[in-house]
Amino acid sequence: MEKEITQKVILHFEVNEVAEIYQLFDSTMKSALSAEKLSNVWQSLTVQCGMYLGSGSAVASKVQEFVVVNQFLDFEKTDLDLRLAFDAERKISGLYFVPPVRKKE
Repeated sequence: MEKEITQKVILHFEVNEVAEIYQLFDSTMKSALSAEKLSNVWQSLTVQCGMYLGSGSAVASKVQEFVVVNQFLDFEKTDLDLRLAFDAERKISGLYFVPPVRKKE
């Protein structure tokens, strides 16, 4: 389920539907990252990393009480993982863009 939510987050980023992503946040994330700031995240990534080309496979793992999904993202200049941490209610409690866990497939 968390992998599917991660795919939806990517699709929402692509079409700048940040309100849809924001609704998936838990209360801690909502207080830490406003919808307005969230709207700048993807734009900043494409400025720094180049055009978004697509995504690869996702890897989910259990870390303490969270399910953490690393979703490979292929950009023109570099590759990243979108890392989302999900709480027990499947709300996003962490959102990060990090170096990829696995290389491009």
